[in-house]
Amino acid sequence: MQEAGQSLASRFLPLASCLLLLASCSFPGGVRPSVKIGLVAPFEGRYRYVGYDVIYAVRLALHEANHDGGVAGYSVELAAYDDGGDPSMATEQARKLAADPAVVAAIGHFREETTGAALSAYTEAGIPLVAPVVLGPALAQGEATVYLPGPAVGEIAVEWLRRLDESELDRAALVTGGGPLGVALLERVALPVILLENKSWLEEIRASGVQVVFCDADPVTAGGVITTLREAGWEGTFMGGPELAAADFGAVAGAAAAGALFVTPYPFPQDAPGGAGFAAAYGAISHHAPPPGPLAIPAYQATWTLIESLEQDIAAHGEPTREGVSAALAALEHGAVTFYWYRIGADGIAQLEATRP
Repeated sequence: MQEAGQSLASRFLPLASCLLLLASCSFPGGVRPSVKIGLVAPFEGRYRYVGYDVIYAVRLALHEANHDGGVAGYSVELAAYDDGGDPSMATEQARKLAADPAVVAAIGHFREETTGAALSAYTEAGIPLVAPVVLGPALAQGEATVYLPGPAVGEIAVEWLRRLDESELDRAALVTGGGPLGVALLERVALPVILLENKSWLEEIRASGVQVVFCDADPVTAGGVITTLREAGWEGTFMGGPELAAADFGAVAGAAAAGALFVTPYPFPQDAPGGAGFAAAYGAISHHAPPPGPLAIPAYQATWTLIESLEQDIAAHGEPTREGVSAALAALEHGAVTFYWYRIGADGIAQLEATRP
């Protein structure tokens, strides 16, 4: 099997030359045949920051692929749709992609709920889906061809436990809304479980005397949790996963977010090898919209994973098909993962604290 993706540094190598081309480059030669990939993400509503973080990263990858001959002689076009972060809308937009025979694969939806809701539409159409930053392993166990390019959720849970061991604190609890990261943690260690659906969850934490709270909730909910804990006088260590990289966490928690820790395989671009060049190229594509956030790199890498699978399919069969891209994605293996630990400062900014290969 082929190893999925490349290191961040090697993936960003084309960016220096790409920067010189962005302002003036047009696709060379005559008309090439074209193929489409879909992108579905929230571009409006509460999660609109997700869509605008990822779309320029996807466009950058496609620009790099297209500017010098395309992908095995094909130009790759983008069909982007807004799902508003809503499960029913996600299904509707997936069906729109399915109705276009030129669409051979898709990237989306960047949230557990919307990705899961749309799977049946992709399954019915035979469209392979690359789902960056989605942790739920059950999504890849159904009939749909779903490729999860990130690490297994259990690897993130192990990182939590390593950090707990290093802290020399021994009283921890999981505060959960039922997310996959919490499930993976409980498969590895027995901890008190505090369900956010219970109105007495705060009293349970205070009565337990825990020193560490693991939280697998979405950014807005987690922001409310840490605010409530701090207002109640709890001074322990608050740990989260990749969700806490979102600006929503700090926006809700405010000063209460200071000191919170989170671990993610998706670094902020300024902390990634080659990230300065990536940020510059991203800025040229986005016309210097807000700088790339924590979802930009996984979206960029997911697009390149899809481009490479598309190239393999065309090389093997002469033309791109949904079935061929599905087969190429299925043959991929995950590469090595580096985890990035961040601590949120008093200024509300997440600062890189440590990396672990």
